[in-house]
Amino acid sequence: MSDEFTLDMLDIPSGWRRGEGDWTAVAAALAKGETVEVIQEVGSTLWQNSLPEKHSLYWEGENLSNIKARIWISFTQRRFSPESALPKVQWHPRVLWIGIGCERGTDRELIETAIKQVCRAYHLAESAIAGIATIDTKAGEVGLLELCQARNWPLQTFAADILSSVEVPNPSNIVVKQVGTASVAEAAALCAVREENLTADEREYTQISINHRRSSALISGSHPLLVPKQIFRTKNPPLSQGGVRAGSAVTVAVAVGPIEYLG
Repeated sequence: MSDEFTLDMLDIPSGWRRGEGDWTAVAAALAKGETVEVIQEVGSTLWQNSLPEKHSLYWEGENLSNIKARIWISFTQRRFSPESALPKVQWHPRVLWIGIGCERGTDRELIETAIKQVCRAYHLAESAIAGIATIDTKAGEVGLLELCQARNWPLQTFAADILSSVEVPNPSNIVVKQVGTASVAEAAALCAVREENLTADEREYTQISINHRRSSALISGSHPLLVPKQIFRTKNPPLSQGGVRAGSAVTVAVAVGPIEYLG
């Protein structure tokens, strides 16, 4: 392998985010031509086509006897032990869509806190979040818009009749009466990752290069809904400038998409 081949030369998709790890040590192992194991759970594999003929990357499952470093490609947030002699790094393709249901006037802080708590509880990397999905009547919700703008997340919205056509594990009769669909968070997350939403080019790309089954199985089998709805409430929501009490409840669900978001 050429000594000129480095970690930065990997043709990683632009939408992927660097996670935790010892990037310096892994880069050094690659530069020296040492064996580096790659464990890819989600995301496009097309980057592998640009590798030089001689490289020291090997894939999970191959018979490796002398691994010097490891690269994880996943939506999972792993905590690496500083005592480990094997340097590791993480790439996070943006494949997670966060379904949100919230009361009118819910502020950004409550929504963001709810998302953070879900990610922490289920060991999901926030940098793997592709965007937010909700019902179309929330398209102008200030707290959601502020959060999406601050985090550079797209906001996908769906009409109630579209959401009501989606089978979800936790439908609610109360929600039906309020907004016309039995689910907002779960259904919106699932709508956001539906393969029929892809363009023809994206669908071909997906069929060639995406495999999220292994990572999905870590949480809830092969179903794209990784996290069923979680409800967060605050007892004393703040008053707005007009003296109106802000929304006090947020519902969060998470689904994994068949293709990473590259925006």
